[in-house]
Amino acid sequence: MRAVVALFIGLAVVVVVRLVMIQVIEHERHEVQADRTWAIETKGPRGAILDRNGFPLATSIDAWEVHVDTRLWARSGFQPTDASRRLAELLRAPESAVLSLAAQTHAGGGHDALIAYGLSNALGAQIHAEALHGVQIRKTSSRRYIEGSMAAQVIGLVGRDEQGLAGLEYQLDGVLAGEAGLLVQEVDGLGQPIPFGPRAERPYQQGASVVLTIDRNLQWLAETTLHRAVEQWHAQGGHIIMMDPRNGDILALASLPTYNPMTIDLDLPESMALLRTRAASDIYEPGSTMKVITMAAALDAGIVSPDTTFVDTGAVVIDDRTIKNFDLSYHGEQTMTQVLQRSLNTGSVWVAQQLGARTFYEYLYRFGFGDSTLSGLPGEIGGVVTDSTDIRWSPAQLATASFGQGVAVTPLQIVQAYATIARGGVPVRPRLVTAVITEDGVQRFEPQTGTRVISSQTSSTMTWMMQAVVDGVLGHPAQVNGWPVAGKSGTSDVVESGTYLVGESLASFAGFAPANDPRVVVLVRIDRPQGEIYGGIVAAPIFSDLMAQVLPYLGVPPTAYIANPGDWNTAPGIDPDDTQETSDGEHEQDALTADVADDEEPASPVTYIQDEEDDQ
Repeated sequence: MRAVVALFIGLAVVVVVRLVMIQVIEHERHEVQADRTWAIETKGPRGAILDRNGFPLATSIDAWEVHVDTRLWARSGFQPTDASRRLAELLRAPESAVLSLAAQTHAGGGHDALIAYGLSNALGAQIHAEALHGVQIRKTSSRRYIEGSMAAQVIGLVGRDEQGLAGLEYQLDGVLAGEAGLLVQEVDGLGQPIPFGPRAERPYQQGASVVLTIDRNLQWLAETTLHRAVEQWHAQGGHIIMMDPRNGDILALASLPTYNPMTIDLDLPESMALLRTRAASDIYEPGSTMKVITMAAALDAGIVSPDTTFVDTGAVVIDDRTIKNFDLSYHGEQTMTQVLQRSLNTGSVWVAQQLGARTFYEYLYRFGFGDSTLSGLPGEIGGVVTDSTDIRWSPAQLATASFGQGVAVTPLQIVQAYATIARGGVPVRPRLVTAVITEDGVQRFEPQTGTRVISSQTSSTMTWMMQAVVDGVLGHPAQVNGWPVAGKSGTSDVVESGTYLVGESLASFAGFAPANDPRVVVLVRIDRPQGEIYGGIVAAPIFSDLMAQVLPYLGVPPTAYIANPGDWNTAPGIDPDDTQETSDGEHEQDALTADVADDEEPASPVTYIQDEEDDQ
């Protein structure tokens, strides 16, 4: 009897000791073993990015991800096992890399380590079938960019987690990605779902598709044209932007250098600079393309007319600075139309002085300089305008700003300003997205216009003068047979680390056509061309070639129109034959006269409204 009692007591002691070990000493290990639920975030397919005609530029395809429950692999101390070895074989990856990923996640307090993504259906099914210890396969999607590098700086790209990293993929990530779901389920010791175990799920919401204003065919034309120009001139890069002035639609936006989102290596430091949308985030001195804005302001303020004259002596002294014409020439009495045709720095300075600093800078702000265009591109900045209220300002800065030095703008701002003239004096916001398509329907976005900048009469007169710059000059390289053209070239100095580089330029031409009924505004800028620096020689012919292809594509057939310089010979002393070599400035080099301020961004008074027809 005593033996039986002792046996029971002994058993009781063993049970108690074991309970203490399980519930106290080994509590953590058994808690891990008992916790067999796995909460999984589920994602639906990312929405597509479509061009204006519905052609897919970015889309998602079904793919698979490999995850590891680090709590299960932690029991082996993240040392090689049959499961890790076989997983590495299937993924064709070093086993040490697989184990390292799992260990790093566990060390950071995570239980769910992403080991691989973008797997094909066949490989995903094979890994799932092998039921490896602690390994789970989840259905996901993989991003594909149908046209490779086309419009890459606009579209952007996603990272390994399918989150937007650049471009509209980043800016519209919440729209494209949708809303993640959640799946909570019970799993076995291998980390595989138990068929009839408890399960709770919150379904995901599929991402919306986005329709862009970009036209795939025009984008291809812009990019191939830009590539050829950069190669021809051995340049370092450039931009071609096409915009419909009627509604602000960006039809094409090409920039070089660029990247291919399918092949770019984001681990390389130089790759990050390529992700920037340079047309909206990089600033430059616009050079003589700004003379159009100066003249438009003076016309609108009633200070000058196309036939107003001034005497060009070839130089003007402001404080201790002497500003000369690009070719060191002088022309005597000149009309305002001739000032633009010959791109006279002295004439632009005279116009700005007649306006006065306060009025001049007010018009710059009205045209949108110094403020973002609100295009929707990530990283967009407003440029730099240092006006007369700034302690660093001097009268010389008014003079140089009149011909595009001492102010800094983005390429997109120049396009918007020229579009304002083309559409009668009312600005329109550059637009990249026209619609968002969801399961519930289509949300459309209307053009947004701003407060009138110049009168419709000023716009008409300015267009006539800009046409005189191109069609009013015999053999101007920007002319397009069959369509009237209005525009202006520019040759900007290159600034690096606060210093102007000798012999380097940004050669540009901006304009629109048909001048009598503008359908497209185009900016061509070639960065640091070699062998020639002037916008009238480098960029103007590119503009002409583009227009000859773009206008018919937009449904604007050619007419019998042929430029006749005599139609603009309304002022004394102008001889079209004399202006062939020097008109439009570039054939020009603006004088170095002012430093670029880098931290002053005054607010713009432009406020946007929904009614495109308002105040026209």
